[in-house]
Amino acid sequence: MEDSILIRRAILMQLEAAFPASLPLRTLLLGLRLSGFELGSDELSAHIAYLEEKGMVLKRKSPISAAHVRVKLRAAGLDYLDEGEV
Repeated sequence: MEDSILIRRAILMQLEAAFPASLPLRTLLLGLRLSGFELGSDELSAHIAYLEEKGMVLKRKSPISAAHVRVKLRAAGLDYLDEGEV
């Protein structure tokens, strides 16, 4: 459970660094792996889905290709990071 919290926080922090731009899923996955988290794209998608349900991120498919998905930090995600919760 604690790993999930750390992974989700790392996702939010990556998105904060890119804010107000969005990031592709592949970039998020590579960033997590460089940070020492070993997870696959399915696991990343599950974490993104959780954060999306909580209103912290917005996931969008490219209008050009549905295979290209980008994720953007929302105000609730910024507030969560500002509160310093782990």
